[in-house]
Amino acid sequence: MSENENPTPEASQPESVQSEKDSAVTGMLADIAERIKESNPDVVRRWTSAQVEKEVSARVDLLDKGMQRRFQCMSELNKVNRPDVEHCDANGKVVGGHYTKERAKAIKEAKEALAKVENALTLALTKNEWQKLKELKG
Repeated sequence: MSENENPTPEASQPESVQSEKDSAVTGMLADIAERIKESNPDVVRRWTSAQVEKEVSARVDLLDKGMQRRFQCMSELNKVNRPDVEHCDANGKVVGGHYTKERAKAIKEAKEALAKVENALTLALTKNEWQKLKELKG
């Protein structure tokens, strides 16, 4: 044997050590095969957990979108919910206001949109009914 040639570890070991290694590997592989064979309950449990996690993630996204939509509706309501003309007394204190038909309609629509979003959020959070939240326009 030359200096550059190294014997392989298997070739340099006695047969009994090699057969012990083969036996250990075979035993380990047999254990793996047996555990895989008996893994159905674990597979079902993990699959179920994965499906639950997917649904929970989807609901978290829905809730986030619903809350963003609620914020948008509140902003819209705040923009339009004021009289077109305000009347003041001599001291500058507002004593009344008047709304145009268009402004009154815009306020009504903004309040209805906000109520719809809040209703969908309430159903989802208190009664576990997520369909209304899914149906909201983004």
